[in-house]
Amino acid sequence: MMTLQRHRGYRFGSGRGLTRPQMDRLAEYFQMPPQNPQGRLGGRTAVQPAEIKGLGRVVIKAYFRGGLLGRVIEKTYLGIGPCRGRAEFEMLTRIRALGVRAPAPVAFASKGRFLQNTWLVTRQIEKVRTLSELAMADEKAAEQIIPAVAGQVRRLMQNRILHVDLHPGNILVNDCGRVYIIDFDKALQTRDDAARLRQRYIRRWQRAVIKHELPLFLNPSFRDSLGG
Repeated sequence: MMTLQRHRGYRFGSGRGLTRPQMDRLAEYFQMPPQNPQGRLGGRTAVQPAEIKGLGRVVIKAYFRGGLLGRVIEKTYLGIGPCRGRAEFEMLTRIRALGVRAPAPVAFASKGRFLQNTWLVTRQIEKVRTLSELAMADEKAAEQIIPAVAGQVRRLMQNRILHVDLHPGNILVNDCGRVYIIDFDKALQTRDDAARLRQRYIRRWQRAVIKHELPLFLNPSFRDSLGG
């Protein structure tokens, strides 16, 4: 069940509905200057932590275009179909029901009709760093984590869900060694069989490791952990 609301020119969606003060506070964050992604594998999204009464600690994600078009209309998308924030909200809801560890969706929002800005609000996962950061700092610890990553990916594969941008920068690891997968806005249902889906995951992972000059052990370790 999804609750849709309008407030101050924004369209909000959430599971239980938002109060006016919560929507006011979120709108304030939406209007703040965007923070460009930092570090390796930063992606085309910017995230900002926030604490909002009644919602707790959350992360607000703004979506950005890439490539040449992104230089002209960095944060704006054509208002055709569900906005990217809603698409990721719905995918997160679905995969979490399947047992995949991912951020808990709180709300999404968009503004504009034909040209849209869009945001996603998720519950903050405490004390985490990306697998790419961990691999650069402690290869042994990173290698021990990869089987858990592969286990989460296999759960996606069993349900024929493709995370089209899976790489070590989209894996979060908390201080207890629990892994979470993030950035599902382009994830999709596929008809690929298990073998083809496995190869698509492996190829994307390997390209990212090589392109961003991450430790090369990440490639055979992920491939072998994913199984046949």
